[in-house]
Amino acid sequence: MNTAILQKPAKRDVWYKEPWLLLVVGGPLIVVFASIFTGLLAMRGADQVVAKDYYKQGLMINTNLQRDAKARELNLKANMQLDFANKRLSLELQSKARVPDSVQLSIATSGAQSGSVEEVVRRLPLKLVGDSKYSVDLSQLMEGRNRLDLQRVKLLHIKLETNEWRLTGDWYDPLQRNLVLSVAN
Repeated sequence: MNTAILQKPAKRDVWYKEPWLLLVVGGPLIVVFASIFTGLLAMRGADQVVAKDYYKQGLMINTNLQRDAKARELNLKANMQLDFANKRLSLELQSKARVPDSVQLSIATSGAQSGSVEEVVRRLPLKLVGDSKYSVDLSQLMEGRNRLDLQRVKLLHIKLETNEWRLTGDWYDPLQRNLVLSVAN
């Protein structure tokens, strides 16, 4: 007898058990599910705008560069000291020219302690109290809803400015260290 005739035909698996089908369809299915998952993550954790007036800030870049150049020309150097017990901030400003009667101080921190993501900026006028020395009372900043909690804050972004010049820098651990701001060359 012929053995080819007596052999039973090979049993084929059902279509959904075929390994080649799983390989061909599995890849695109994984991509679709990963895309949906990534889209959901992006929608839930969407970043907020860093600055609400970013267009206006972009237009101010040339002005800021001119003010930085003026600070470099005046060879400005500032030494800031925080007296937490008396809630006072002292500044000694060194310059080639006469120092102004008042300087605008901007203190920026993250609003993380108040539950927001945006930056909280506080502005204070520093008044000349002596020979190149300025001082300001910080008690108003340490009270109220947007109070500045210096015991929890470890980084402050500081900006000293007038209409003509500006100095900027970061103050790490303000309770422990003084801040020295000078012009970057």
